Amino acid sequence: MTCRRLAALAAGMVLAASLAGQARAQQTTTEHGDRAQLDEIRKVSALRKADILNRANEKIASVSDLILTQDGKVQYAVLSVGGVVGIGAKYTAIPWEKLDIRHVNNKWAVNLPLTKEALEHAPLIESDNYRELANAQWVSRVREYFASQLGPAATKEGDRKATSPEATTTMYRASKILGAALRNAQSENLGSVEDLLLDRNSKVAFAIVGHGGVLGIGESYIPVPWSKLSFTDREDTGLVATINSNKDQLEKAPLVKGDTYATMLAPGFTEQVYRFFGTDKP
Repeated sequence: MTCRRLAALAAGMVLAASLAGQARAQQTTTEHGDRAQLDEIRKVSALRKADILNRANEKIASVSDLILTQDGKVQYAVLSVGGVVGIGAKYTAIPWEKLDIRHVNNKWAVNLPLTKEALEHAPLIESDNYRELANAQWVSRVREYFASQLGPAATKEGDRKATSPEATTTMYRASKILGAALRNAQSENLGSVEDLLLDRNSKVAFAIVGHGGVLGIGESYIPVPWSKLSFTDREDTGLVATINSNKDQLEKAPLVKGDTYATMLAPGFTEQVYRFFGTDKP
């Protein structure tokens, strides 16, 4: 074989390898893009059980609830301080960006460089319905308190513009959403909200809905984009989630398997969910 042919063959092999590499990179990018905001399964149900540790690795509080904005962004964490098995505990709400929150190996780690005594002196939530968070003066007090205790450096750069010092006029409590009945405009019972999944920007990406079955046995678990749900707080039934679907339509929805919801991370799966519910990826 001549040198010229050898050179042409080598060039062809290099080009083929380059094109294959580009194809693999493009596929990886596409698969990652499908779930770029949902790169881990961050369950709100697990976060609500997390302990808060200080720099000495001492438990100073626990996460009792999360306060969500209408678009699903976590705005505050409600902390339970002191007490025994919830009895005698004090509650306050800390701006979300003041907490050092990490999700590692499917577990939540929440840190706050304060003492339990400092938390006990924070402005307290004393109402059952968290009406303090709708009070601009109270919100200003709690923000000023944690700013004075932690300093501006405790606010993560990405959250500076996302956080509003104003009172929360429309807020959703994660504790009320979990377990909320799911219905449509015709009041047809479609299941209940089992869990919420946060994306890497601490925003609810999906609600996991339990559909069908009897007393939880044989339920199917359906991921529903947050944007497809609306919520109404009713005196007779409590918080109700509403979706523009019926039973027959939900029977055909993409399903997640098991309580780890790992199916959500399968390549292309979230794209399939968004297509089914007729909404664009956020």
